[in-house]
Order: sequence, then structure tokens, then C-alpha cells
Amino acid sequence: MELYKRLLAYLKPYWRRFAVASFCMLIVSLTSGATAMIIQPVLDDIFLRKDKEMLFLLPVGVVLIYLARGIGRYLASSQMQVIGQLAIRDIRNGLFSHIQGLSLDFFSKRKTGQIISRITNDVYVIQDSVSIVVYDLVRESMTMLVLLAVVYYHNWKLATIALLVIPLSGLLIDRLGKRLRIVSRETQEAMADLNAMLVETFTGIRVVQAFGMEKYEVGKFDQMNQTYFGRMRRAIKINELSSPLLEFIGAFGIAAIIWYGGAMVMEGKTTVGAFFSFIMALFMLYAPVAKLSRVYNKIQQALAAATRIFEIMDIKPTVRQAPDAIALPPLASGIEFRDVSFQYDDTDMALSGINLNVKRGMVYALVGPSGAGKTTLVNLIPRFFDATQGAILFDGHDIRHVTIASLREQIGIVTQDVFLFNDTIRNNIAYGRAEAPIEEVERAARAAYAHDFIAKAPDGYETLVGERGHKLSGGERQRLSIARAIMKNPAVLILDEATSALDTESELMVQKALENLMTQRTTFVIAHRLSTILNADQIVVMDGGRVAEHGPHDKLIAEDGLYKKLFELQFRTAMDTVKARR
Repeated sequence: MELYKRLLAYLKPYWRRFAVASFCMLIVSLTSGATAMIIQPVLDDIFLRKDKEMLFLLPVGVVLIYLARGIGRYLASSQMQVIGQLAIRDIRNGLFSHIQGLSLDFFSKRKTGQIISRITNDVYVIQDSVSIVVYDLVRESMTMLVLLAVVYYHNWKLATIALLVIPLSGLLIDRLGKRLRIVSRETQEAMADLNAMLVETFTGIRVVQAFGMEKYEVGKFDQMNQTYFGRMRRAIKINELSSPLLEFIGAFGIAAIIWYGGAMVMEGKTTVGAFFSFIMALFMLYAPVAKLSRVYNKIQQALAAATRIFEIMDIKPTVRQAPDAIALPPLASGIEFRDVSFQYDDTDMALSGINLNVKRGMVYALVGPSGAGKTTLVNLIPRFFDATQGAILFDGHDIRHVTIASLREQIGIVTQDVFLFNDTIRNNIAYGRAEAPIEEVERAARAAYAHDFIAKAPDGYETLVGERGHKLSGGERQRLSIARAIMKNPAVLILDEATSALDTESELMVQKALENLMTQRTTFVIAHRLSTILNADQIVVMDGGRVAEHGPHDKLIAEDGLYKKLFELQFRTAMDTVKARR
């Protein structure tokens, strides 16, 4: 119940609407009792006593009862569904907002499709539990109480006999509901796996088609879909089993009432009208009991989904802002890495004892073999992760003691894997600065050598780039990402192999754009290109998570260490070509 209370807390802001709906539900419940009560005068006064006045009044009463019932039911149902949709909107917004604030390690440990499933499928499952289910729960509970009053009013002994089956029904409902909750969670997990597979397949559709693996992927999807179907079928069987079983158990109570109550009528201890009014109320009473069993099943399904939702909501970001954090002043002198070490979970240390003094406005090239820790190091600067040991300081300010927003405001990132939104070119360049005038956007595009190809696009700066920018070439996407960084105007720039996937012509254009971007900025470059490394003020050679060497190119070559070996292996041919051209 604690979990369900947490779910129902989302209804609290709409308590006025809920109060109106509850009042309307009370009217509906009272009309159910009135319908049962009216049977007695129909039989006793009209059919047995031939009362003409009652013959006129009762049909009018029936019309008024059902008019009130219809109005109450409409208002209650519509209000509760609106409340439910408002609550679901708030839950989905809250979940998405919370996920946006989680650290990168959360996303690295989970498949995108599984995260999406929490926001879409799991929230959809709980939709009924905070609207229709609450409506049915309140209405049927009220109706049951009203009808209980009716049956006890007519004959408390018969009522007690009839209700002996309810405890047995309750045990059955509880057992089936708990089983349904387990199966529902398995069903939702199967749907999450299905979503993850879809995202992965559609994202990598070029690879799938290039390797002719369409049938394999179809077969894999079919197998996962079959798993989902099997779990869904089990949930349907459990859900549909409750009503027939409850009706069968209720039949024993009704049979006992017919036998005992019929004898009372024959002995003259009660009237035919009173007995049939009792029977009518009893039949109507079993209906809300059966409906409540379905409500309980729905709640169990919702709790399975709510558990998965609140699991995410309860995750705390590993990178948190200090309560007394201050705004970071503009970078003035430089950045210091002071004995920085980092470890991913329980793996070996990815970085160990990094000590660097980075001067403002200089270019630092990070080189080293794959897995040396280059990307890990630059990911610590904007606090995508926090150092396990040591500290990173901007002008002496520990970045863990400044606001995350003010830190990231000073940092621009351009990576090899460019991400563009399915939006216009203008909005992609001005991302984060939607109010920027078009003239400023154009200046950034010109500086990134992107204006010419944008001008040739069908709608210029208003051209849609497609999902992940698939309508553009690799070089064009890269130049848009550089224009986006120029628009941000950061003090610190991180370039993570920004040109490694481009052809020679595209690289030349992007390199010119990068030179404009790097002007008067403190730049960290992870690069495999010779020109980028030779033009760097300092080269930081990393190996096994440590700084093996650092200094300018000529100095490192003279030291005859790891850098020289890397240079001989990777760049000697390129260097010879440069010399030959000279």
C-alpha cells in the first residue's frame, strides 16, 4: 500500500476535481440502492395490492433515479479520467526530468530502449490505476456499502448468510492478484527488451542491411515478441480467472438464500416484495465485489509498473551539486589536474595520479594507445563523471564546489560522433540559445565554413536535417557541430577525435573551422592526425591511465620515449609526405 499511496500522491494537486467526482459517485451508488429498494413497492403495492397511485408514481421515480444515475456517472467518470490524465502527465514529466538529471553512468549501464519503455509502456500501464481504477474503487466501494445497508435493512440474518462467502472471495482475489503482479512485471520487462531491440536495430539499419542480416533480425524480433506474448497470455489467464471463480463461490451464497429465504416467504415471515428486493440487492451487491476483484488485479499490474518507475525515480545522480556551490567565474589563468585518479565501478583504475597544469588559451593534444584514458580524462572536466581521487581546479576553484551549470557554460565539446536533432539547421546551431538572432547564427556558420552548403539547402537555415542529421554528409554534420560550439562561445574546448572519420577534403574544411573555434580558447584535443598534434602547444602522452610524457613535439622526440615510438608507428609516413611536398 505504501507504493500505491506514493502513486496516488500524484492526485493530490487535483483534490477539488476529485471531491466533485466523489460526490457524483455517491449519487450513482445511492441510485443503485434506490433501484433495489423500489422492487418491494413494485411487487407488494402494485402487483399484489393493486395500488393505482403507486402505479403512477413508481415509473416516474424510476426515470428520475436513472436520470440522476446517468448524470452522476458521466460527471464522475469524465472528471476521474481527466484527473488520471493530469496525473499521468505529471508522472511522465517528472520521470523524464529526473532521468535528464542523472549522471552518464546511468545511461552507460542501460539500453536506450529499456529507458524509453519506462517512460512510455510502464507509465501507460499505471494510467488506469490513477483514473479508471480509482473511479471504480471508490464507486464500487460506495455502491457495496449502500447495498449492504439495503440487504441488512431487509433481513440481517439472510444478509449475514449471504456474506459468509466474501472472506473466501477475498483470499482468492489476494492470491490471484499477487501472482498477477509478478507476471505483469515479467511482461513489462519483456516489452522493455523488445523496445531495446527495436532501437538498436533501427539505429544500426545500415549495418544490418550491409551484412544481409534482415532475416536474422526478424527472427530475433519474432522470438522476443513470442516471449512477450507468452507472458501476456499468462497475465490474461490469471486476470480472467477471477470473475468466474468469484461467481461460482457467490452461487453458494445465493443458493442458500433462495432455500432459506423461500422458506421464510412460505411461512409468512416476510413478503414476496421484501424477499425479491433483498435478492435484487444481493445480486447487485455481488457485481461490485466482482468488479473490485478486477480493480485489485489492475492495481497489482500497476504496482508492478510503478515499482519499475520508482526504481528510476529513486536513483540519485552520482555527480551532484554541492549545497553551497558557487557560480564559477570566467576562466582567467588555467586548469589544474591535481593527483587525479578515476575508476569505473569495480574495474581497474582508468586514471592514476594525473598531474597537469593547463594554461589558459593553450592547445593540449592528448595522444596514446587505445584505452590509455584520454576520453576518460576529458570527461572529468565537465563533470560527466567525478574523479575518484584528487581534484580538478579552474583558477583554484575545485569544480565539485561550483554549480554544474556555470561549469558547463564555459565548456564546449565537439566529438567524432556528431549528434544533431531532427530539427532545422538554425535550431541545431543555436541549440541552447533559441533566442539568438539569425545574423549571429549565420556568423557562427561562416566561421565554421558551413554557410555555403547551408545556403544551397532547399530551405536554407530552416532546412530539416533529419534524425541524427542523416540528410547531411559527415563533413557537413561536423561543421554544424562546430558552429554550435562557436555559438556557445566557451572558454574551454574539448575536441574528441573530431576529424578522424572524415575524408581528406572534408577534413580540410573542418580543420579550418576548428582553427577558428580554437582561437584564444583553452583546448584539449584527442587526435590521431599529424597536423593537429604538431600545432599543439603541449602534447600529453598517456599510457595505462597515467601521463607518461608531456611537452612540445621536438622535446618529446628528443627524449626517445613512448611518444617517439607512437610517432614512428603512426605518423612517420605522413611526416615524410609533408617533407616531400616542401
